[in-house]
Amino acid sequence: MRSRALYLAAVGMAMLFLAAWTVSTRTRGQADLVSNPLGRPYDAAVAQGSSLPVLAQAMPEFTDIETWLNSEPLTAAGLKGKVVLIDFWTYSCINCIRTLPYVTSWHEKYKDKGFTVVGVHTPEFAFEKKEANVATAMVRHGITYPVALDNAYGTWNAYSNHYWPAHYLFDAKGRLRHYQFGEGAYEETERHIQDLLKEAGREADMAITEAEGLPEFSKIGSRETYLGYARMELLASPEPVRRDEIAAYTAPPPYAPNVFSFSGDWRVEAERSLPYQGAMLHYRYASAVANLVLSSEDPGDGAIRVDVTLDGKPVPDALRGADLNVGEDGTTYLLVQDAKLYEIVDAGSAYEEHLLELTFPESGTAAYAFTFG
Repeated sequence: MRSRALYLAAVGMAMLFLAAWTVSTRTRGQADLVSNPLGRPYDAAVAQGSSLPVLAQAMPEFTDIETWLNSEPLTAAGLKGKVVLIDFWTYSCINCIRTLPYVTSWHEKYKDKGFTVVGVHTPEFAFEKKEANVATAMVRHGITYPVALDNAYGTWNAYSNHYWPAHYLFDAKGRLRHYQFGEGAYEETERHIQDLLKEAGREADMAITEAEGLPEFSKIGSRETYLGYARMELLASPEPVRRDEIAAYTAPPPYAPNVFSFSGDWRVEAERSLPYQGAMLHYRYASAVANLVLSSEDPGDGAIRVDVTLDGKPVPDALRGADLNVGEDGTTYLLVQDAKLYEIVDAGSAYEEHLLELTFPESGTAAYAFTFG
């Protein structure tokens, strides 16, 4: 959901799916969107015995898939007879990550009742195209259902999709019956899964998984922030960005809210920025959770340490994110090896303003985007 990082407003159907609009959007929370999925007119008639309308008569084909994980290649025709949830995701997207516990639970609960999830992994960053990286993320999130690597955006385009995450729910006849763009509506989606299984003559009277621990989106005061020049908007360093060149930047205090600064030597590329030895990254944000997508330039050389402070001090125990480590001297740091989203701060329900600073004692990492929750 990032400029791709803005909250979505409801827009007219004709405007939303104009072919000229090619910018993908990553939503936060429930999106208030038009009911024209797949970019085509739909049959609003209610199927017999169901409250769900038929939104499209056929599932788009899986197109230009590079490879399949957890499965042999699947086809729309071959999935008929099953209720199918198509999940468009990418593994470093915080919005996708927050939906995965629900999606994986639905698959486990209903896979023996005629239901399956098919994940369509459509990458945002170059490192998300690597099969090994996606496979590692699947293990990390407990994904056992089929996943198609849509590196060329063929299936994304076949669906006229614009969102991470996006869920399309098809009945056993291959007809689209429900969709959800962005996070949320988990209980509603699971009830629709049950409805379509019952419609297909399957028993699905199981307890609905209650949604819990969801972010309070209205309290998140900072938006997704890209560190590559292709979508960079919030850089406060006074020096002009020198694209694809090593340049020195400064971060003169005071640090204004919701902008970031570089200090030291950085190489700013289209989708990422690379710090050199001693460089720093500064961001005054307002939220409960702060994440940063990072990668190592040579993961085979081992993890690279990145020192982290919050408001000028080591991150307190109560605020440490899942990926933050604590040294014997009390310092807090990340160990960057895998290309992924690193959770740095998790303040629970305390949505507050903090100055987050990262110091890179050595070269060899790359920073892509801040996300918040």
